[in-house]
Amino acid sequence: MTRSLSAFLLLAMFALATSCYADDTPRYDVLAEYIRVLVETKNNEDIAKQECASSKKGGQQGVFSAMIRNGTRVKLRLSAAIGRLQNMHLSGEFADVIPTLSTFYSQKMALYGEMVDTATTFMSRPQPRVDYGKLAAHMAETTPKIEYVDESIFKMAPMMFALVISDEPDSQNHLSHLSITRAQTNALLSTLQRGLGSSMDAKDQNWTVSAASVLRTYLRDKGYKYSDDPWN
Repeated sequence: MTRSLSAFLLLAMFALATSCYADDTPRYDVLAEYIRVLVETKNNEDIAKQECASSKKGGQQGVFSAMIRNGTRVKLRLSAAIGRLQNMHLSGEFADVIPTLSTFYSQKMALYGEMVDTATTFMSRPQPRVDYGKLAAHMAETTPKIEYVDESIFKMAPMMFALVISDEPDSQNHLSHLSITRAQTNALLSTLQRGLGSSMDAKDQNWTVSAASVLRTYLRDKGYKYSDDPWN
């Protein structure tokens, strides 16, 4: 009985350890998700600029309508991204990456929610005891707060790239290989190029484009070998 119990416990511990390991999301998928959100953010920014330019013809109501549309669009995209991150998991030295990224997305979504609510209030009939001057000031404060969150997301770019650096050293004891294949790397670069294109070559870049530029440089120009390249 004792031997049977010991064997059972040993198998249970092995199964648990295997399960925990299997729960780790492939690091390529996490990096691809980060890039996906960068592309979506750039797309939202481009649409917002177009709508803002055309909305001025409709006066203040047109501007507020554009703000509501853009803010709602961003909230929906970020909510979907947060949902995808909730199904991902990393352990070890990268355990905090996904929760941190999810927190930044949640903060950004909340700020856009405040912007939508404020714009909606301005579009509605004037209400008594509403301090519209205070609301206008709050809206002005929201933009730099969003920029600050975008900067925080940008600062995660080197860590996101580090996800796909192989832990296995080469014959010179250097970490010269990526843990992803050449095809996977090209797929990430292709996504960046399709989504952000020439904006990554511009001198003046916002935080979103800068994050994409950093990743493109690491993936393309730093001389890393791929997991399917020969190991020297």
